[in-house]
Amino acid sequence: MIPLVATLSIVGGVFALFFGIYLLIGPDVEVEERLGVASVRRERAFPSPDRALGEHLGRYLAPAGLADRVARELIQAGLQMTAGEFLGLSLALAVAAGLLGFLLGGNPVSGLVLGLVVAYLPRMWLRRQIAKRRAAFQDQLPDVLNLIVGSLRAGYGLLQAMNLVAQEMPSPSKEEYSRVVHEVSLGYSLPEALQRLVERMQSNDLYMVVTAMAIQSEVGGNLGNILESIAETIRDRVKLQGEIRAMTSMQRMTGYMLAAMPFFVAVILLVLNPDYLMQLAVFPWFIIPIMATINMVIGLALMNKITHIDF
Repeated sequence: MIPLVATLSIVGGVFALFFGIYLLIGPDVEVEERLGVASVRRERAFPSPDRALGEHLGRYLAPAGLADRVARELIQAGLQMTAGEFLGLSLALAVAAGLLGFLLGGNPVSGLVLGLVVAYLPRMWLRRQIAKRRAAFQDQLPDVLNLIVGSLRAGYGLLQAMNLVAQEMPSPSKEEYSRVVHEVSLGYSLPEALQRLVERMQSNDLYMVVTAMAIQSEVGGNLGNILESIAETIRDRVKLQGEIRAMTSMQRMTGYMLAAMPFFVAVILLVLNPDYLMQLAVFPWFIIPIMATINMVIGLALMNKITHIDF
């Protein structure tokens, strides 16, 4: 029975790994854009099995609000996945990890703990992707404003300037401003589309830019000069933030390594001597890893709070 379960868990883990790689890589976006309406019609007429399964799982989790929240985060991360596909991948990885932990540790507790940890890893990776994409968008914002200012002074309108940004700037500004232009073409006003962009990226600098545009449209003034001044301010602040992160990089990396070391040691002990490690799962000794995890989380939060300077 144990060899059969081991075989099934390994096969399931390999399948989940390759399926996750396929979903993360996704189809060629440029080819999909060239296909246009034909691809949409074909997808509606002949939906793929993985897409249908993802939509079904998403509808099943929709009452809890989890699918909507995950779908919003996937859009913010710029991933070509549905909420159902992401949740299904997370569930498959958790089940495979739980079976692997049960086989290695010979204890249901080890399987449950490893399954819960692996189930949270995709969500943590997703939030990391969102943070990286927002940081890249923030770094590109001064260049975007300079391009808009140059376009306005050349005689373009604001929407035409944003269309130029969507064509010339790299990702993620390319996708985000393309979405703004597309939403305007679907009937949204430009202020509404920009406000939706602010909600997706959650950037204070972008909010300042959008507010300046709204004020200028009401009271008048030279929008090019206003955006040029904002771009210069943002550029100086981004430069200062980069210098601060460079000075605190060693401290942050040391904290991450110290926090991750006990988990690596636990995995090694779980493989080499599972009976020795499983003694921590017995009452009252299971309080030790629980309190240690809580203390490490608190330490990481305090370290990030100390090294994060908001100005």
